[in-house]
Amino acid sequence: MIGVLPGIAFDALLETGILIDVLPLREGEFDGSIAFRNPALINAIRYEGRRL
Repeated sequence: MIGVLPGIAFDALLETGILIDVLPLREGEFDGSIAFRNPALINAIRYEGRRL
């Protein structure tokens, strides 16, 4: 799956002109059931991020 993520990011760039950063997260890291080393980043992703 990780090898697919750069392709998704590139497709998004071509379609929208917006460069995105790909950060693979386990679902538990995102929903808070697993501690993530940078909780501020998770909060920013929740606010600004889009699921693909």
